Amino acid sequence: MHVTVAICTWNRAEQLDGTLTSLAGVTIPAGVTWDVIVANNNSTDPTEEVLDAHAARLPLTRLFVPRQGKSYALNEIVDRLQGDLVLWTDDDVVFAEDWIASYIDAARRWPEAAFFGGRIIPRFLSAEPDWLRPAWQILAGVYAERELGDEPIPFSSSKLPYGANMAVRVGVQKQYRYNSELGRRGNLLLSCEETELAKQWLIDGHVGMWVPQSRVEHMIPPERLELDYIRRFFFDLARSAHLRRKTSEPLTRFFRGTWYACRAIGYRVVRASHSQTTETRRWMKYLVRNSYCWGRVRAEWGGLPRWLEPPPTKRPDQAKPASATRPESCTPPAATADIRPFVAASSQPARRIFRAA
Repeated sequence: MHVTVAICTWNRAEQLDGTLTSLAGVTIPAGVTWDVIVANNNSTDPTEEVLDAHAARLPLTRLFVPRQGKSYALNEIVDRLQGDLVLWTDDDVVFAEDWIASYIDAARRWPEAAFFGGRIIPRFLSAEPDWLRPAWQILAGVYAERELGDEPIPFSSSKLPYGANMAVRVGVQKQYRYNSELGRRGNLLLSCEETELAKQWLIDGHVGMWVPQSRVEHMIPPERLELDYIRRFFFDLARSAHLRRKTSEPLTRFFRGTWYACRAIGYRVVRASHSQTTETRRWMKYLVRNSYCWGRVRAEWGGLPRWLEPPPTKRPDQAKPASATRPESCTPPAATADIRPFVAASSQPARRIFRAA
């Protein structure tokens, strides 16, 4: 069996360095051949220098995709796929040693399954803000946490894999294209390109399986623990939802945008009546809903006053010139946050998001 590990990256040279270092330590089962494809989506940081450094350690193929947008990079990889299984992941994860082996075993165990997905465990690289744990059930998706239990189960439209830890049979993957209107595009946090395609696979009769043995840790840098990032995430999530179900009728869009604007104002009023410190979960719920509704207004009307939009996301390495030297360290980043079983401060069942490294 031949497997391809596929990664799209944009201006995350330092995180990519740690990810590729971790990948070099993954066990390759006997009788399995593999390669790694990294699609550089028009990065302006030292991404190419990082790829140079790993070229001798990994069976690496590099693509440069100048058109900005993650889905363009995904489709460039799809066009070049060969072999039996493609393992999709991100440029900011650390892998379990048996990550590839777990998918090989799953592909052999369930020959009727076309796609697979596994655990994604957030790992914070800075101290947690006070609002994180009480509001975790609202915010888990922001950090791409995926946990569907310890037993294999078939996927459904409400239980789908996430792109940071997903495998697809190449013969199936090459029949489909990722929606180029969705997916990260520079600082825009557009999303849903992978889950939209997974839903289409199910509609077309393909079977997907949850593989609990497959595990990656998702590195969360400090800037993603700011409230502005939360606001931007849900604002752009709403724009993604609009792109998936858009209508070209101007009158319909006007009235729908007006409806969402009224809801956004209402959520803002309700949020003001709750304390961020003593009613954190409810306060966060209305912040999220307010941000999502303004995102829908932006999408329906085609614009908003700038003061109503969350600030664009920024990455610390974005300002570095392309001529900068690649990061000195080639080791996966270590979490500075306390890694303990996570118990949500709510009436819901306790859930763990931290695991020992």
